[in-house]
Amino acid sequence: MPTVEELIGNTPLVRVNRIEGLKGREVYVKLEYMNPTGSHKDRIALYMIRDAVEKGLLRPGGTVVEASSGNTAISVAWLARRLGFKAVIVVEEGTSPAKVAVLRALGAEVIFAPKVPAGHPDHMVNVARRVASERGGVFLAQYSNEANLRAHYETTGPEIYRALGDKIGCFVMGVGTGGTLVGVSKYLKGLLGHRVKAVAVVPRGSPIVGGAGRGEEIEGLAVSMIPDIFARNRGLVDEVVEVSLAESVEWMVRLAREEGILGGLSTGANMAGVYKVLEGCEGAIVTLAPDSIFRYTGVLENYAIRDIL
Repeated sequence: MPTVEELIGNTPLVRVNRIEGLKGREVYVKLEYMNPTGSHKDRIALYMIRDAVEKGLLRPGGTVVEASSGNTAISVAWLARRLGFKAVIVVEEGTSPAKVAVLRALGAEVIFAPKVPAGHPDHMVNVARRVASERGGVFLAQYSNEANLRAHYETTGPEIYRALGDKIGCFVMGVGTGGTLVGVSKYLKGLLGHRVKAVAVVPRGSPIVGGAGRGEEIEGLAVSMIPDIFARNRGLVDEVVEVSLAESVEWMVRLAREEGILGGLSTGANMAGVYKVLEGCEGAIVTLAPDSIFRYTGVLENYAIRDIL
């Protein structure tokens, strides 16, 4: 029998069949919410921690530090505990009490940082870096860590290609750290060249498209910074599309109601992006359901769902 961490990856890929406007096109969604903690961040947590161990930076009983108010925080806390390390997670003030409770239940220490611009010394990334230095821990630095990209280059990309082969025409993915978009695109383009189009999905007003300050708050996507991984690999991205929070919620609900795909808010954003680039994509279109709708009950409560559809 496999250990629970051996269940990371090899998630199902399903075709969207019922949504009006997508019929006649091959659109596929990879169900990453079927990873052990319910998100695709299990992949990068495993790769980043393993990379730190292989480099001699992390030894038994050592401490890993990460800045995240979302899925990466949960994945790192879970996997660190499984592998015998301590986890310190720096979150932004205002992070939901439910998420903080999960992190603490997994044995992580939680430190709060103010919601300030990325360059501020008290931004959560800078706080995490400082904490790691003070405690002799390893700052995983998901936004710049090459192991993040490599996780998707070595696992997610090959899994998609094994399922669909040469008929892949577009890979559409929201930019959080940029690791999934870049890693999968690099793998697919290495096999299929420029026949594969890589489309980045970002919140309306994101700095990635020149927005000043913060873009619309779509949890899981980069709203206030241009991630280093994305910036370093911008040449692998063919197109960037903006989506709104309202569009993301609408598509999250449509997928659940019409397809039975219980993806979360970034899944909705990805599908909104798919819809916007349909005309410009040839062949099969692939995206991910990075996590599940169950993590966004608060978002759903704030919307009149009957008015969405």
